[in-house]
Amino acid sequence: MAHDRNDDARRRPPAVGFSRTRFLAGLRATAEALGTPYSESVTHEVLDAYAPAFREGAVLWRTTDRPGAGLDYRFYARRPMDTVTIARRAGFLAEDDPLAGLVRTWSGLYGGAPEQSCDFDAALGLTKTWVYLAGTRPVDDVLDAPGVPAVLRELKPVFHGLGLDHVRHVAVDYRRRSVNLYFRARGPVDPEQCRRFTALAGAEPPGERLFGEMAAFLSRGAYTFSVTLSLATGAVERVAFYALKLPAGQFPSFGSRLRTFFATAPSHDPEEMNAVAWSFGAGGATYVKAERSHCGDLVELIRGWNTFFSRSETTDPALAVPGGAS
Repeated sequence: MAHDRNDDARRRPPAVGFSRTRFLAGLRATAEALGTPYSESVTHEVLDAYAPAFREGAVLWRTTDRPGAGLDYRFYARRPMDTVTIARRAGFLAEDDPLAGLVRTWSGLYGGAPEQSCDFDAALGLTKTWVYLAGTRPVDDVLDAPGVPAVLRELKPVFHGLGLDHVRHVAVDYRRRSVNLYFRARGPVDPEQCRRFTALAGAEPPGERLFGEMAAFLSRGAYTFSVTLSLATGAVERVAFYALKLPAGQFPSFGSRLRTFFATAPSHDPEEMNAVAWSFGAGGATYVKAERSHCGDLVELIRGWNTFFSRSETTDPALAVPGGAS
């Protein structure tokens, strides 16, 4: 087997390690700035349960521009880890949760190489488990895996018809009872592709101004496109377009909430990773997701996934939002 230098880089210990004291201070300050709920006792339970993952992995902050949205944090692991068993032992998950069963199934693909990671709400604790599939994989492998509901498998022709053939991550949301597929979409995005993708969720495509901004920040080679599916019905609830690692000092237009988030959430990484995603749902339910690295060399980690970053060389500086980040 060929030696993969990207894999070596992903597994190196981070230059700036995780500090519980520093993290708690950042979480508290960011939650207060955003006016979102925060539970220090719940956070300590999470940090105790997943101590090795926070110590070895990469950690980021995330929120959205929706009024009243919570503040979340995530670790990305650097090695395979059974986060489901940890969650069950800690009382975070029921033993018979079918979404946890899907995580187990997908983690067993490709000889057990996939890696599990988790999202947490600052007040509520565990919300989502991610599975990095240890490469970009055929969507058929994911949806044909044992135990995947038929209502999800039946979507394969729909995805193939849109050129959505390969996924890098899958995830389950325990509170919304949904499944997420993160596709590698062919770039550059164009109005027709965007229209067909948003139609998956019964959503109207973005207007000319918003589309122009998305096109300016999305990677031209390929970009991450996610689909959120109801576990019960297979209905496409939402879709989202991701611009990862925005150019330094440049942000798409958004309101004061996300400006506060990027200015307040502390990043101690040697190379910051700021990201946004435009999320579309039926009935005009459109919002912006925001992510910001905290520690653990997040950029180095995701480079090992061969992920395309935002258009760092060609984004128009005029699109920068003053005061968007400190």
